[in-house]
Amino acid sequence: MTMLIPTSAIRDWRDLQDKVADLFREMGYEVRSPHVVDMVRGRKEIDVYVIDPRTSVPQIILIECKHWAGPIHQETVHSMRTIVQDTGANFGFIVSSGGFQSGAGEAAANSNIELKTWEALQVAYGNEWYLRQMEVLASLLQELRRIDRDYLDQSRTPAPATNRMRFVALGRFYDLMDLLEEGRMILFGCMPGAQSYDQPGPIKIQVDETYPGAKQDRHGLWILELPDVRAWFRWAVASARSVIERYKALETEVFDAFENLDDATTNSAFQRLFEQIVEDTPVHALRGRIDDEEYQRLLSLLRRRGA
Repeated sequence: MTMLIPTSAIRDWRDLQDKVADLFREMGYEVRSPHVVDMVRGRKEIDVYVIDPRTSVPQIILIECKHWAGPIHQETVHSMRTIVQDTGANFGFIVSSGGFQSGAGEAAANSNIELKTWEALQVAYGNEWYLRQMEVLASLLQELRRIDRDYLDQSRTPAPATNRMRFVALGRFYDLMDLLEEGRMILFGCMPGAQSYDQPGPIKIQVDETYPGAKQDRHGLWILELPDVRAWFRWAVASARSVIERYKALETEVFDAFENLDDATTNSAFQRLFEQIVEDTPVHALRGRIDDEEYQRLLSLLRRRGA
């Protein structure tokens, strides 16, 4: 399966209307559903009212959703053309789960009315939907990388050691490490991830053995298997947000608690930090003079000592 929700999954007219509204919300549009518009004569309730706030002059799309047993006829198109013209909207869409009669297509020709089945609407906006999801996810992954660098980037000594110091002093170092490890798992799971809106599933992500829903593949690796692109984005965005929110809560708790420690305890913590920086610096000076395996071994020893 891809990100497309099949027509067979539509329960009723309300469900179709909600799914159309959700599709545009997921792409960053302003959506009102339903919404009453003013016409030349009277008012009319529209199923889905969409505004694109990203354009210099906001573009307005009116959408009517029809979950009928048969195809849409031309009278429905004529009615929609009148509504779009009277309200000054830029475009009008009729979304039908049952298709359209040939006369409907003729009525919509050379106009600003688009006739789309539910699945055709998703295909038409598939690339835009995918790019929007990637934009949201990219911002979250960038934050995860920043947090990771702040605490684990050994090339930036003494910054990571200074950042870890408060957690070590309060006995919360391993709570921090658990979150950072989970963040790295998410970063790894997003490579390569979903490559397009129509990528077929399932999408497999390598996770820890204890991760909820994890199972072993034929190679013995623990994986999470997601059915489609939409499910992959839901997992990636929700997981990244969860780690970031829990990290911020932990950071606030630890930093506040550290500020309330007595002077002797904080002075001792800073003294240990100074000693660690003094010892770490010569190791970094060896980079390029010893092989990577030996360099990583020395860093591993220092990390264990610092914990």
